[in-house]
Amino acid sequence: MIVPSTAPRTSAVLLLCAVCMVLEGYDVIAFGATLPHLLADSGWKLTSSQAGFLGSLTPIGMLFGALLMGWAADLIGRRRLVLISVSLFSVAMLACGMAPNAELFGVSRFAVGIGVGGVLPTVAALVYEHAPAHRRNLYTTLAFAGAGVGGALAAVIAATLVPGLGFRFEFLAGGLAALIVLPLAYFHLPRSADLPTARQAAAEYSGLRRFAVLFTRPYLFTTITFGAAMFSALLVVFGLSTWLPVLMRTAGYPLGSALTFLVVLNLGTAVGPVVMGKLADRIGSRRTVIISFMTAVVGVATLSQPLSMLVVYIAVVLAGIGSLGTQILLNVYIAGRYPAEFRATALGTALALGRLGGIAGPLYGGVLLDSHLPSAWNFYAFALPAAVGALLIVFLPHPRRESERPISLDVVRDPV
Repeated sequence: MIVPSTAPRTSAVLLLCAVCMVLEGYDVIAFGATLPHLLADSGWKLTSSQAGFLGSLTPIGMLFGALLMGWAADLIGRRRLVLISVSLFSVAMLACGMAPNAELFGVSRFAVGIGVGGVLPTVAALVYEHAPAHRRNLYTTLAFAGAGVGGALAAVIAATLVPGLGFRFEFLAGGLAALIVLPLAYFHLPRSADLPTARQAAAEYSGLRRFAVLFTRPYLFTTITFGAAMFSALLVVFGLSTWLPVLMRTAGYPLGSALTFLVVLNLGTAVGPVVMGKLADRIGSRRTVIISFMTAVVGVATLSQPLSMLVVYIAVVLAGIGSLGTQILLNVYIAGRYPAEFRATALGTALALGRLGGIAGPLYGGVLLDSHLPSAWNFYAFALPAAVGALLIVFLPHPRRESERPISLDVVRDPV
């Protein structure tokens, strides 16, 4: 009988987690990449606000997925949760491609969100635990750079194949690719080394107690601040990934060029965070997260101006580095502030709080476009939350080695 490998091989973990993130990035960007075609579909007759609501269903699902899957990963292990999550969003993507109407399409996008929401905190915890201590930022950004590759691939397919094959092909291709990857993850992804510790902790902290400890001393302010920072980052990520092609069209670019900007945005999210990860391993996560947020501010604000194409492409790359790249760096920063037995729960909670920003992003862009503001103000509106995120990290207290402090039930029974 063939059994999955349980040896904690760092290279295998990194590669398989990166592949999972490629699938995740593809699934998230697929909607924004095909949005102009959905809006043009005479059968569905979507308005910008309705399309914004459909775009928000995936981050709503991600909110529930991050909470439930992050908590479950600390109980049953990271490997099982990765397999469950990838299975869920692969089937849901296939359902998106076969949906006969907008209602069933929306339900499928919600299911995609639950699966994707489970992948993010689980992969972050898995890579963090298997990476060398001095390269955790680099290894995590390398794995999460797969999301940018997947997003760029989704944009390329939308620009080259979807015009002839229809928007459904975008989702069917993503679902089939995920089903192919599943056997590789099953046989080669190692089990979490911290699973016995997590199960022992689960005996003490069952149900809501595992979440409650994150909102008590000494974690309360840290948890809330991380959640708010993740909110800011994901509002920019999902707002731009959904609306960038449309925003660029309102600025005077044709559809083909607008989709090219989405490809460039995701290439920025794939390559830039690796550089930021190496920087974070040298100067620390805190400073690098602030720099990354401000990179998004500069990139998005620059897009508001009629500049040369070279400058515009550079600005789009900066926007990509500072949007998804910031979220990647935040995952490492968060993981280092909590103990191993609560790490995935903490990541899932921060991502779940942040998902409110992901939900708001597509709605935010839809309302902006329906308001018919000058095109420059649409870009300023997306630069603002990135600036707020930078300020949140500036005022976050320096680490006091919270993750090394013992946790007792007294902490949970005596909330702040």
